Amino acid sequence: MSRNRISLDFAGFTVLKKQLDVLGGDFTKQAVNNALEASQQLIAEKTKAAMQPHKDTGDTAESIIDNQSAHKPVWMGNTAESSVGFSITGGGLPSIFLMHGTKLHGQPHIAPDRNLYNAVYGAAVRKEIQAIQRKEFEKVLEKVTQVNEH
Repeated sequence: MSRNRISLDFAGFTVLKKQLDVLGGDFTKQAVNNALEASQQLIAEKTKAAMQPHKDTGDTAESIIDNQSAHKPVWMGNTAESSVGFSITGGGLPSIFLMHGTKLHGQPHIAPDRNLYNAVYGAAVRKEIQAIQRKEFEKVLEKVTQVNEH
């Protein structure tokens, strides 16, 4: 299981959510699921690319959470969350040491891999995620309004 979670956070979220809520049905839930899955996939792609230098056994790379894994958005009442990054219990524990580096006897032993860290936590990735999430909400809203117009 991963402890890294992704949330919805983009400009205009409240407005788009209200527009979908007014239309009724499960449109808001559909948009949330699409946005979380798209965000999860973006992080997975970036993480897989950043893992290329670390291919000793491939176990850590195999633990990257993507849409093909069993980590789908989970709903608890009106709140949804989705795991991202590495599945720690699925072989992803070394990712922590790769991202943050290690020390041996108080001295740096393995340097932190900033590319790997940024693939999961970086500001540029967060900005891309915000754009993807907004796009997913707009796609659902556009699809629903087109159906309602006909």
